[in-house]
This record gives sequence, C-alpha cells and structure tokens, in this order.
Amino acid sequence: MEKQSSYNYTIVGAGASGLWLANALLEQGLLEFNTLCIVESDSHKANDRTWCYWATKAIAPDETVSKAWQSILQLNISSNAKSLTPYSYYHVRSADFYSQLKSKLSECPAIYWHDEEVIEVNDLTAQVEVRTTKETWQSDRIFLSALPPSSSNQADYKLAQERYFKKPLSTKSDLFLWQSFVGWRVETAQKVFDESSMSMMDFNVAQGNYTQFMYELPYSSTEALVEMTRFGEKKLSIPEAEEELRNYMDRKGCSYKINEVEIGAIPMTPQFDMHRKYLSPKERIIYIGTLGGAIKPTTGFGFKRMHAYSEKLAKALKEDSTLPTMHRPYRFRLYDALLLRILQNQPHRGKEIFEQLFLTQPIHRILRFLDEETTFVEEIAIFSKLPIRLFLKSLLDHLSGR
Repeated sequence: MEKQSSYNYTIVGAGASGLWLANALLEQGLLEFNTLCIVESDSHKANDRTWCYWATKAIAPDETVSKAWQSILQLNISSNAKSLTPYSYYHVRSADFYSQLKSKLSECPAIYWHDEEVIEVNDLTAQVEVRTTKETWQSDRIFLSALPPSSSNQADYKLAQERYFKKPLSTKSDLFLWQSFVGWRVETAQKVFDESSMSMMDFNVAQGNYTQFMYELPYSSTEALVEMTRFGEKKLSIPEAEEELRNYMDRKGCSYKINEVEIGAIPMTPQFDMHRKYLSPKERIIYIGTLGGAIKPTTGFGFKRMHAYSEKLAKALKEDSTLPTMHRPYRFRLYDALLLRILQNQPHRGKEIFEQLFLTQPIHRILRFLDEETTFVEEIAIFSKLPIRLFLKSLLDHLSGR
C-alpha cells in the first residue's frame, strides 16, 4: 500500500497495547473515514513473550488463548490446589496474538504499516510531526507505547512529556525495581505436571537478598513453562536463573528438553502512574502501554488493563469527549509505593509478605485486590494479616520522603 504524507492516527509500537488500540479503533468504526499508521521497528518478532491474566471470561480472541487454568497450586504453602472460581487464569502466546490481530487489521484498507523506527516526535500547532529513520509525516494524533531516542529536539519533547503527565518523567525514580525473568518451555519424558493447576509464586528457591520465586504454567502432564522471577534493583542474570531452573527441574526427578527460552524485564515503578483522570479531547500525544500506566508496579500484569483502556479510549474518541487515562485510585497507588519501598530497602522480607498473603487470604480476594476492585474494608482485612509494623514504617518513610 502506498504511504501517505499525513494520517489521522499514528500508533507507535505494535505490541499488545498498540494492537489492542488499533483493534478498538477498527471495531468502533473510527477507520471508516480516518486513516491509521502503525509503526513498528521489529515487525518480524515471533513468540517474544507470554501474556497471562485472570478474568471471568477470556478477553483475547479464542484462537490466541493457548491454555486456561481453573485452580492454583502453591507447593511452598500447601499441597492442595485452590479453586480460582469465579476466575480462570488465561495464557496467551504473543506469536498467536500478533498473528491473529495483524491478520484482522491487515484487511482494513485504512491501515498503513511502517516497518521502521521513530526517532523524533514534534508537537506542532495543529498536528504532530513523526520522523523515522526513513521518512517524515504528520498526524492528528499519535499514540506512543515507547519513547523515541534522544534527538536535537529532546528538550521540547521532555516538556511535552511533563505537560502530559503533570510531573517530571525520567528514567530515574526514588522507587525503581525490575521484575526480571528467565523461563524455559520444557518437555519431559515422564508425566510430572498437574495440567489442571498453575503456580504463581513458589518461593522454594534461594532468595540471595532479593525477592525471587518460580512460576509454573503446565500445558500438559509433560510440558510446561517454568520461569525464574526476581524483584530487585539488579536484573536476574541468565546464569543465575539457569542454575535455579536446573535445580527446580532436578527436583521433578525426570529427564527433559528445553523447547523455548523466554527472557525479559518489566519496570516496577510508580513513575508512569497517571495523576490525571482525563485528558482534553484535543490532546494530540497520548501514551499507551507501559508509558501510559498500564503495568501495575507491584505485579507486572498489564495485558488486561491495556485491553480495557483501548476500549474506553476508542469510545471516547468516537464521541469526541474527554479522553480517559489509566488513572488509578490513590490508595492503590499508595499500597504499591509502600510495597515497592519495602522490596527496595528490605528485599529479604518479600518472601514473608507474599507467603502471608497467600496463606491468610482467599485466592479470589487476592486477585480482586490485585485488580484494584476490593473495598477498603477488605483491604484492612488483608493488611491486618501482613507484617503491619513493616508497612507502617514504609508509610512513615514514604511520607517523609526517605
């Protein structure tokens, strides 16, 4: 398809947030009379990550859900599986998601695909100028899931960021950790996995002055994703992870082969939290994905939030009304900040906190709490069973800015 010099919409990044938004624009009928440019610098990516979420029903197309579990098994806490009812825990392979959504979007003649890197964005008087490694065009609105690299106009761009977030945005923050992980998709010679139950946080691994755990998603009795995860200022190295993964599989007492490897890191920080609930209908630069606050800082989950935000944003664009952000209630932002401060200053306490949470609370309440859907009374019940003095000290440190 021949490229144009201007588009009504430009989405930078064709990951989960970008494709969800493009799909929402299409389904809301916004592409009947408007053009959309989707820019991605890594269009040949395959299965580069796994997305999981819990919900009462699947949000992704059926073809993209490779597995769903109805129970959770935390062997470090109990040998009995717990029902996830009313939820199921869904697994989406990114390769399946990319293929399904791109196939659907490619049928729309109003969508143009650019395989290149955006290096600069300039907010002009009436439009936004987008400059890539190959060309330049203008757009009425741009949706950013990644920041362009430094450019000659970086100072002006930083001012645009700060105006949008209503606070300075930088790569540094008083609270900044990494959720880093290395996973193996393994196939075993014997039946060693319980395919009906997943494991979210198994702390039977060396902590090493971090908060570290194993994550197990069994696809069958002989195949599973086993993943080593770390919450910490220093990212988990591949050799460190491989040692723990080998130990974990050795405890299964079986021979196995590794079919796929998954490596990644997610920022755990409140710096992308939106302090505004709404944007002006005339806002031209809109942040999505991690930059827009999609990732919950203390869990790393964001796939479901990206979907929900895309739906709300597309509807608001259609109605030409004030635009929603991924603003979160203050108390949940505070809870995250308190936990992040503990994990940063006393990382060895993370195991104690999470194990107490799973030991003392019904799993459905935990999931609702992580989805920020609990009542204040329920939250008091949750914190009353956790090391309250530790959280009170974290609150004092938070209020004093220490």
